[in-house]
This record gives sequence, C-alpha cells and structure tokens, in this order.
Amino acid sequence: MEALLLYYIRTKCNKECASAIGEKKMQEELNLSESTVEGYIGKLKEYKSILSIKTLNPNNEEDKKEIDKALGVPYEGDKRKKNLYYFHEPQRFYFLNPQFIYRTDIENEIKGFLIRLACLCDIGTTKIYTPNCRKEKANIKSIAEDLKMCREKVKSLLSRCENLGLIRAMPRGYIILEDSFLLNLNGTLEDRVYNSIYKYCLEKEVVPPNRYEFSSKGNPMECDGLLMCAPYIFNRWNIYNAKAVRCKEYPPLMFEAYINAILLPMRFPTLPEEPHWEYFKKVFLNINTKARKPQIVEMCINNESEYPFIAARSIYSEKLQKSAVWGCDD
Repeated sequence: MEALLLYYIRTKCNKECASAIGEKKMQEELNLSESTVEGYIGKLKEYKSILSIKTLNPNNEEDKKEIDKALGVPYEGDKRKKNLYYFHEPQRFYFLNPQFIYRTDIENEIKGFLIRLACLCDIGTTKIYTPNCRKEKANIKSIAEDLKMCREKVKSLLSRCENLGLIRAMPRGYIILEDSFLLNLNGTLEDRVYNSIYKYCLEKEVVPPNRYEFSSKGNPMECDGLLMCAPYIFNRWNIYNAKAVRCKEYPPLMFEAYINAILLPMRFPTLPEEPHWEYFKKVFLNINTKARKPQIVEMCINNESEYPFIAARSIYSEKLQKSAVWGCDD
C-alpha cells in the first residue's frame, strides 16, 4: 500500500519534484480512511532514500512561503500543519500511466503490489527474471526477498494478479501484461518498433526480446538487432504507403498500424517461445547479421501533406535518400 501512496504523491509533484498534496485529498481520490492515510504516511517517512517529508506550519511566514512555492499558488487552506514531500532523483525508473492508480476495477493492494513488482523488471521491459529456478518456474522466494515481503504473501498476490490477467508466468519469471506499465515514451523510431514487436509477442503469448544488453562494465546498450531492424521496417512502411498513394488499391496506414496489421502477421504467423533478435534479423534482413552494421534513421515527416512521406538517413552516408516508389505490380 505504501507503494501506491508513494506513486500517487509523486504524480502530484511540481517540476522540482516537490508536492504539498493534502491528506484529505489523498483520502478522497484513493478512497482511503483518515487513519489509513496517516498510518502509511508515517511509514513513508522511513523511505529516506526515496523522499524527504517536512511538516510545516502555515501560520509561520517562512513555512507558508515554502508551501506556496510547492503548490505554485498561494496557500489558502486551513492553518493546520501540512506535509511537504520532496522526492530524490532516482538512479533507475520506469514509466507508469498515472490513471492506473485511479482504476476502480483493481484493488489498491494489487495496484501497490504491481507498482513494486515492476521495480524488478529488466530495463525497458515488463519482464521479471528470477535466479535459481527449478524446471523453468519462477523463484518466488527470490521475488519475496527483493520486495522484502513474506513469501506466502507474494505467492498469493502473484496468483491473484495472474487470475486478473495482469501478469503471466513465463520461463524463469513473470511478465506484466497491464498496459499502464509503459516500456518507454514512444518518442523515437526504435521506441515505436520495439513497442510493436513487444505487443505482438504478447498477443502470440511468447516472451518478447530484451531491448538492452549490457557491456562488460555493466552499462546498458541498445541491442543491435533493434537498431538494424528499425530502419528496415521504417523503409518498408514508406514503400507500402508510397505504393498505396500511387496505385490507390488500399489506403495508407500509420506506422504502428502497418507493423501490427501487415508486416508482423505476414512475416511471423508463428513465433518460438522466446524469440531473440537474431531470429528477427534473420527473417527481416536475410543477411549475415554479424557482418551488418546498424543504421540510425532520421525521420522527416511532412505533416502538411495528406500522407506521411519519410526520408531515411544512414550514419554511414551523408546523402539523404528517399525510398524508391515501387510499381503497382511489384
């Protein structure tokens, strides 16, 4: 429950990561009793590595200035003491849609557990792998130790989450299916390609590939398979839409719609249980993948035109090249 309240307060922060959200507001929006909120705020004071909590008096001029700064507007509430929450900059983080905490179809206990469970995911994924597995089944004891919870409680919560369709067991761990837990902000070409492949793998009930691998120094690096496949997929979409405009036999599609409805079902009607990037590279590129250097694609979308026309630029060539328009019989 602390995790849910912690995340709720974090969504109320200003750009300086400070929040002056009142306890009454917490009670109303999370449907919690006054004693429950007070009890969990007391527990949050122990999370000193995550946040600092200051109790200020609005009757004090300096305290009121600090409250006003956190709120962004002059404080006009009652004169009771007020908590201010200052969050520290995290070293690791994941993205979560704030609307998740207001879901009424999921119990608060389950929401809080999922928020904690997601902290164990491999970077950029919703996959939790556990060590020392037996017969490929998740090591629940390891999850319990990482979350600092009782094993039986974790086992019960995992079972409840599975029954609700929020998670699914996979070899050596679990995968979170609830789409409020975002892989990224969907802002780059690689984001959009990875999200589409990830979603398609979930639909096929297989384990998506990781986005990152780690260097010998432990630093995350984007997998070369994604860097190699993304330009290919991007160009295929460009060609598909150019042909659609030229031949008028079918309508152009947005990028993700093309990947999900056309490209992936055509190339991958079935998938192995744990497809890796070598598998995708072999099918997409049909080349010796180890000899191929990844490309970076620069998206140049003309938003003023009726259809998106895109140009791709390789880092190995300074010349901007547009994809060829195929003939209608190609």
